[in-house]
Amino acid sequence: MKTKLPILKTDPDFQSLKPPLRREAYEELELNIVCNGCRDPIKVWGDYIIDGHKRYKICHEYEIEFKTEEILLKSREDAISWICADLLHNHELPENYQHYLIGRKYLAEKTVGIMNITGTNQYTIESMERKPHTGKTSTKIANEFHIAHSTVRKYRQYAKAIDQLKAVFPDFGRKILFGEVKISQDNIILLAKKQMDEIRQIIANTAENGKVTTSDIEGRADRIEKEVIPVAAKATVKDMPAFDPDAYVSSLTLTIPSWISSIKRTAANSDIKTLSVKARYDLVKVLNDLISISTTIKNILEEN
Repeated sequence: MKTKLPILKTDPDFQSLKPPLRREAYEELELNIVCNGCRDPIKVWGDYIIDGHKRYKICHEYEIEFKTEEILLKSREDAISWICADLLHNHELPENYQHYLIGRKYLAEKTVGIMNITGTNQYTIESMERKPHTGKTSTKIANEFHIAHSTVRKYRQYAKAIDQLKAVFPDFGRKILFGEVKISQDNIILLAKKQMDEIRQIIANTAENGKVTTSDIEGRADRIEKEVIPVAAKATVKDMPAFDPDAYVSSLTLTIPSWISSIKRTAANSDIKTLSVKARYDLVKVLNDLISISTTIKNILEEN
């Protein structure tokens, strides 16, 4: 009689945070579980695995019983933060990987409170209108890992850039995290801002020496810009329109209500639990950017 094992769910984003296991290490784990059983419980958030993906796969393949341990977390972003912390505190990882996980942890904790990702509730306008997190998040993480809070924010940009590169060039992203490609964090952020064709060419050009420099990135971009940007004709004072100090603000004031309508319509009509991981990540990213710039300009207007 076959053993009836629990069926758990996997989240691609949760799995992507985990460093890949070498073939030899996987085979060793496989042999250990087959011979001795699965001794360590598989940790779950609800029905989702947050630790023990490989053990779960092996147990199902060989019909070996296993135990689960539920980790009480409020949201998907809390789960991401937990996974990052678990990896950082309990595993030996390359330095680049550690910086990436700190950045992902910061991004997740900044997002907590913006939306309920579990699928049990829809977006609410109230949750979207909450004030953005202050510097407390970066300070908390900085204290946890004994680094400057400004470094935490830099790792945030680094993690976002890595995710953008991994989405299109997964092998290149893995090589960066494991130090197989020599490239500074600043250059990773710069590279992620380029067009896909540019990135692909830069990766191809630097494949042999395994190193990407600033000149590799900016040099090719400069050549492209020179080829496609025409020289604008000089305007005379007579051609200049009268300066209107309210022009930009007036235009923005007329535009924002349409944004609000779109957000409310999305909140009312979207089935959040059916969204892909990428769609959720992209929306949270632009909402964070919108909240940040809106707060900045609002503070400037109120202070002057």
